[in-house]
Amino acid sequence: MPPTKSVVITGASSGLGLHVAVELARADWHVVLGCRAPERGAAAAALIRERSPAASLEVLEMDLASLDSVRAAASALATGGRPPLHALVSNAGVQVANGVRRSADGHELTFATNHLGHFLLIRLLLDHVAEPGRVVLVSSGTHMGPRHSFGFPAPVWADPALLADPDHSPMDATGRGGRQRYATSKLANLYTTYELARRLGERRITANAFDPGLMPLTGLSRDYPTRIRRVYEALGAFSPLILTFPGSRRRPRPRKGQDQRGGHHGGGSASGLRNRKADDPVGSVLTAHGVVRLMWQV
Repeated sequence: MPPTKSVVITGASSGLGLHVAVELARADWHVVLGCRAPERGAAAAALIRERSPAASLEVLEMDLASLDSVRAAASALATGGRPPLHALVSNAGVQVANGVRRSADGHELTFATNHLGHFLLIRLLLDHVAEPGRVVLVSSGTHMGPRHSFGFPAPVWADPALLADPDHSPMDATGRGGRQRYATSKLANLYTTYELARRLGERRITANAFDPGLMPLTGLSRDYPTRIRRVYEALGAFSPLILTFPGSRRRPRPRKGQDQRGGHHGGGSASGLRNRKADDPVGSVLTAHGVVRLMWQV
């Protein structure tokens, strides 16, 4: 029986994106593999078909660091020729640990890839998402600050126009600044999930921000010094144990029938963003709805 639903997954050639693609292909979805490098997408499709020979797959070139590439991909997705689009998984991401890099459009690369590209993709595809649908943005627990994320520095929130501008960013070019940019881009994804949920109104489309926890076997550490990268990648062998460390616990699954449209984060509620202590650098931003909605104008 041919699939009746399509899903678009960004960063689908490896890591978490590939794992999601494998599982959804196995569940009889038509899976669109959004990949910056088409040859890597083709290799991922071949791997998926080894596990699920009848998988319905499509490789779509999409560089999240290029807004023109995102527009071209969205245009291709809007033309039809596949089952209705019921889900969008915004997973692709980078972490620049050395210096500051620019995207094809001149934006700071981390913010451009992790947030701006996905933001544009969602804006362009939202009217094409069929109900019931789901939009997932992969966020991160790093927005909670060092006490909850293995010492990872807290995000530095600012006007989104400044976050996208390498010349006026509030974060420097050090390794710490690179980690702050990563955390900030993931916080932007979380804020956008709240605003997306509000804008969806009565449409039967769920907006979720998802924290996958520590991901040692992905490419996020590729820019780290060799010694640190090897330690980080070695953690992959201890993944079950890592879940017991502070900041890495599994979040509870939502209760059956629970309404998740209201800016859901991870498997639990988003209440962790409220009642923050005064020394938290992102403490009261969520209460300033004008700042959250400003993300929709970038």
